Formats: sequence, structure tokens, C-alpha cells
Amino acid sequence: MHMQFRDKSIDDSSSGDSPTLLESDRTESTTPLPRKPIPRKGHTKSRRGCFNCKRRRIKCSERHPECNHCLKAGLQCEYPANILHATQRSLISPHPQEVANLRSTPGIFNARDMHLFHHFLITAYPHIPVGADKIWVAVIPSFAHNYEYLIHSILALAASHLDAVSTSSVAEQAIQHRILAVKSLNDALSTPPKTGVERDARMAAALALAFQSSHLQDGLAEFLTMIRGCNLIAGDQASLGSDSAFYAFREDRHLQDMRNRIGTANHININPTDLDLATLSLHALSNLPMSACEHTYQETLLLIVKNAYSHPVKTYTTFVHLYNLPSQWTHDDFQAFIHADNAVAQILLAHFIAIQALLTPILYLERVGFHGVDAPTRVLAWIEGVYVNVPGRLRRHVQWPREVSRYPFTRFLGQGSGGIAQGHEQFDSGAVVMGS
Repeated sequence: MHMQFRDKSIDDSSSGDSPTLLESDRTESTTPLPRKPIPRKGHTKSRRGCFNCKRRRIKCSERHPECNHCLKAGLQCEYPANILHATQRSLISPHPQEVANLRSTPGIFNARDMHLFHHFLITAYPHIPVGADKIWVAVIPSFAHNYEYLIHSILALAASHLDAVSTSSVAEQAIQHRILAVKSLNDALSTPPKTGVERDARMAAALALAFQSSHLQDGLAEFLTMIRGCNLIAGDQASLGSDSAFYAFREDRHLQDMRNRIGTANHININPTDLDLATLSLHALSNLPMSACEHTYQETLLLIVKNAYSHPVKTYTTFVHLYNLPSQWTHDDFQAFIHADNAVAQILLAHFIAIQALLTPILYLERVGFHGVDAPTRVLAWIEGVYVNVPGRLRRHVQWPREVSRYPFTRFLGQGSGGIAQGHEQFDSGAVVMGS
């Protein structure tokens, strides 16, 4: 997967404008049409289940505040937290049965944890900010031990990465560290950061968790949540001053670096036939009832595809804007957008993943000079999850993204039209490029 974290951070406001997309390129949202309830066909997977059920790989009843399994087993039921709604914090001490399985004592780590930490430093760290490996292998580790949520985020990503590139069976460790990281980060976000280093620690943790989400089978909603979290934690551009570890994420740094890379690239070839098919598939969604946020998201996807024919710099800039877009929405609008029962939004997100894959010749330039190791991700596989989850009468709208998810990787690199092959995941997240 190719994941990209978009460099411009935006406050949690539905009225904020992103400077990464010119005003002339915006499409005004139309008044949303009233949406009729869409009966949902039952499915066998729980996509918004609690952490205990995810860790045990069993179906969760998704009952709040406690699911049926946790209630019966006497466990503390915890759902994937929305780290963005920082005003609603109420963390409860873990149930004694859980303490036996999940270590939460700051600074106490075993040999397996040290192995994961080493793996992170050598191969598993994120590839962004572009050209700034030192941030992850030297700067962040220098203060990671001071923040429980950060060290567990690092170990979570390292475990998921190691599980993807080797025969090591560390998937359960990855989930355990993720649970501890999210709980601790939620607790920290209940108060403003006291120092710039603390803000950087929160940003690094959210970014590491976003990259890890790309390795999770049902990680789409959590991925989007963590990316939005990165934007909201960073705040405005002033928060990313020269003393910040993430100074390279400033608009005048990240976008300029990528403009230079794109401008000096020998050849960027995106298959025009694929872009034609993307345009047709996106336009076919216009008759579906959409909210204002969904309509804007669709229009931005169309603009990305339009630019991709011959304007790679505009394509990348608009794609960055797309990653920032959910940060401009209200909390309720964002939650409605990522909900698994929102079939229209799920279809739009399937198109987002497919289009991201088509942009591989551009997005791959983020990895120039990256010394880590790209691991297979689940990003393209999320499209199949969307296809299975949406009502049968709407599945035709996921057909094009589904076909893209089966393309051979060489097709994304512009090396031929290729046929349909069984699911190759692209090089990893970048975050995020996710999903190529």
C-alpha cells in the first residue's frame, strides 16, 4: 500500500479551506438530496468490533457500551477509539484478566519488544516526511521512551510490518501494542500538549498507527481516523516550526520537495485507458444520493483523474488536498462518512483506493532515497471488503475498483496494459501513499 500523510494540517472545522487546492479548482457542493434508508444485507464480519473481539478474531456484536462477548467473559470492552473527538475521554482501568495479557507499565519491555524496536529502526519506519529518514531512526527514538503511546505505536507498526515480510507470527503482538497505544494516546489527548516535543510525540504515534492500519484486514476506517488525527494534532502551520521533528511536513517543504521530484522525473506514465475507466465509473455515481461531504469528495476524485492525464504536479497537489479534506469536516460528518453502513461513502472510498493505485508512478517518487523496506499491505484488499459489504444492487459501482485491485503491479508502473491478475498489493503505505 502506498500511504501518504498529507502535509497541510487543518483545524477541526468544516469551513476551513485547504491551500493545497486552488480556489478555481473547487466544485461547489450541491444541496444534499434526502437519502432513503438502504436495507443492509447481513455479513459475517464485524468491521467496527471491539478490540477484544478483533484480537481473538471472533465476530463482535458491536453492542455498546459492552459487546455480548465481553459482557459474558467479564472483560473490559474497548472499541477502536476516535482520537479526534478529544473532548470525550473516559478511560477505565483494564480488567484484571486483560492486565495479564497486555503490559502497560511504561519503560518495561522484554526481548521481543527490543527485537521489534530494532526492526522498526532498520526497516519498518514510515517513508514520510519525504527524504527525512533521520526523523524516524534518530530523532523520534530519542524521546519515544518518555511517551507510552509513542513506544507502543512504534512496536505495533514494527510487529505488523515484520508479520508481513517474514514468517514471524507476531500479529497478536501487533494488536496488543495497538490497543495500548490507542488507550494511552486517547488519555494524552484529553489535555493540550505542554511542549513541542509532546506534540511531535502525539503526531508520530498517530502516523505510526495510520501506517499500521494499512496492514489490518478491516483497517480502512481506522486508517482514515488516524490520518485525520495527524492533521488535527498538528494544528496550523505555526505548530510545525523549525524546532519540530515534522517541520518537513509544512506546505512549503513537503509539496515543494515533491514538485522538484516530479519535475525532474524522466517519465511519468499513467495509463490513459485506466483514467478513462476511472472517469466513467466516478460519473456513474452521480445518480446516487450524496451528502455535501460525499459530493465534494467525488468532485475531488474527478479532478485528480482529470489532472492525471498530463499534469502530474497538479495531480499530486490535489491528491494531498483529498487526504486533508476529512480534516475540514465536523466530527459528525466524518463519522457518518467512514461508517461501514454508509454504502455511498464506501463506494467512494473504493474509488479512492483504486485511483491511488493508478497514481503509483507519481506517488512512488515519495520513496526516492528511502532506506526502509516496503511491506505488502491490505489496502487494495479493502476494495473487496467494500464490494461484499454494500447492498447487492449497488455492487456494480464497485466493479471498476475491484478490477483495479486485481491488476498486476507492473501495470501501475506504466509497464504495459497487463491483464487481470490476482491481488498484488503495492509497495506499502505512504501515508500515508497507501495502497498502491
